[in-house]
Amino acid sequence: MEIFAGRRRDINKGYWMSFENHPRLEETKKHIYVRCLPCLDHLYEQLKESPAELSLENPLNCWKVVVVMGDLDECLDLLYLFQEEKSPNETIRGRMGTSDKDSANVVIIFQMLSEAERDALLADMRELAPRINPHYSLSFERGCGDLYGSLCGDWQNWQEVTPVINGHLIPQIREKVGKLLRGEY
Repeated sequence: MEIFAGRRRDINKGYWMSFENHPRLEETKKHIYVRCLPCLDHLYEQLKESPAELSLENPLNCWKVVVVMGDLDECLDLLYLFQEEKSPNETIRGRMGTSDKDSANVVIIFQMLSEAERDALLADMRELAPRINPHYSLSFERGCGDLYGSLCGDWQNWQEVTPVINGHLIPQIREKVGKLLRGEY
């Protein structure tokens, strides 16, 4: 199955480019509207009350596999190699780019919905990435870890209902989530 990338952008200026193994990025769009936005809206509503704990049902089933490469061409080469050698039948989706305009590296972030998918992709990336760049880096984390992690700490300790350990950050995170929901990146 082929992997398609969104409109090519200058990712070295802080932009992101989506990819998926569907030419119109249908799963990515569906995921945003069916899963991500409702999850962010749920978090926003919870934060209105300055809670002592948060319900984390969706974030517990949302994973990011992060591969750090040297540049966009290496990212594209890795996706091509993955497509050619692993022939993924399941949906593969994510984005590549950087939020840091001064970074010397570019990342590929694969989005997964289960630990089994995450572990299979990690194994594939451990095999393929060094063939493109022997200095690659590979990690994984929970989805929206920057938002939930700021409030609830280390994602490895999260449960379906997790205590807020940094309550003083609630106003900042609520404002950030509100901007995301309004499309103000």
